[in-house]
Amino acid sequence: MQPIDLLDKVRRRDFTLGVMGLGRVGLPLALAFASRGIRTIGLDVDESRLADIRWGKMPFREVGADEVLQELKGNDNFRVTNSYSDLRDADAIFITVGTVLNSEFRPDYSQLNAALTGLAGALHPVQIIMLRSTVAPGTLLKVVKPFMERMLNVKVGQDILLASTPERIASGIALQELPMLPEVAGGIDDISTQVAAEILKCLNPDKIVSTTTSTSAELAKLFTNVYRYVTFALANEFALLAEVHGQDAHEIIRMANANYPRGGIPLPGPCGGPCLTKDGYFLVEDLIFPDFILTAWKLNEGVPAHMVRRLKLSLEKRGCVLAQAKVVVLGLGFKAESDDLRMSPAVRTTELLKAEGATVIVCDPYFETPDVKSVLNDADAIILATNHAAYLGLDLEEIAKLERPPILVDCWGVWDEERARATGVELITFGKGNNV
Repeated sequence: MQPIDLLDKVRRRDFTLGVMGLGRVGLPLALAFASRGIRTIGLDVDESRLADIRWGKMPFREVGADEVLQELKGNDNFRVTNSYSDLRDADAIFITVGTVLNSEFRPDYSQLNAALTGLAGALHPVQIIMLRSTVAPGTLLKVVKPFMERMLNVKVGQDILLASTPERIASGIALQELPMLPEVAGGIDDISTQVAAEILKCLNPDKIVSTTTSTSAELAKLFTNVYRYVTFALANEFALLAEVHGQDAHEIIRMANANYPRGGIPLPGPCGGPCLTKDGYFLVEDLIFPDFILTAWKLNEGVPAHMVRRLKLSLEKRGCVLAQAKVVVLGLGFKAESDDLRMSPAVRTTELLKAEGATVIVCDPYFETPDVKSVLNDADAIILATNHAAYLGLDLEEIAKLERPPILVDCWGVWDEERARATGVELITFGKGNNV
């Protein structure tokens, strides 16, 4: 078979797809293709995860995925395995394994190298390998291609096609987004790019797929994430400035944005997660002046410590020390309605509180944790660490009725300042100074 024959198979939707890594990127991707009639093989080394999937149970929260998984149960279009050899049946393979940072904040490609090594017994002419993971610019050309040619002894560009197709989904709503999100596909040559773009269009014939070089595709993903991250950092810098001046950053930003065509300032709040937090470090080694990205990281990483410090000072004014305090933390996920704890500011907040000696009780609707009402009676403080919908309407009147009302710490600016003042509950809000 020639590369052009593979393109024809994809256009006829008569091909088999492999997805390596059934995590928060890979599993929704596999389900999306399988539910559209594409024969799909999902590979993961975690046998307990595979057992859940075979049983029809999602291993993490993903809107709509449970229903799709149940519909695909027993369907020949979808199967999962822990054996790389099963990918011999695949004409196209997405690699979705994690790319993390090592102890020196440099890209750690151990998972990627392990995935490529595992492919050794599954490769055959002609297949396309598509890198879905977020990586440093040039990874496909400088890491993946040489590795495959040297270690796997394949002719890249002839026997094996290669393309970068970086994921762009929001964790938790990937199945909803995948059919409509615009994509970027960049191959090592024209035919690789064409095949990759055509595969992505299997999710929706009208899907917009921009085609480019592999390095440009990698950079497009990084530019998007780093732009968002530094913008959030700037909003958090504004929040700190507003506190210094005794003002309300949330009110100021809403006024600045209102009906103004050049607004768009995001509201301040904790910023983290497995993508935004680390992706800037994929770029800094190539920058002459990396300070901008590094400063953004320091700002966002510093928000939990800043809020713990404000709580500590307020407790001391009450004659209480944090080391002897009972603190209820609401939310653990790195963002609202998520059960993903990776690089979560909320987790960092709990760690800082425990390091101070506080007794910490965590409540989160997506984990088996205590009900909020059951832990409030003797709490010294309540921190809204993750803005889950379940916690936005906290009953301040009920809090005020407690024998010893706790200090409320709002990291998101969602609890009502006027209601708190009217009920006599002390409220500390990120981005709001003491004069507000």
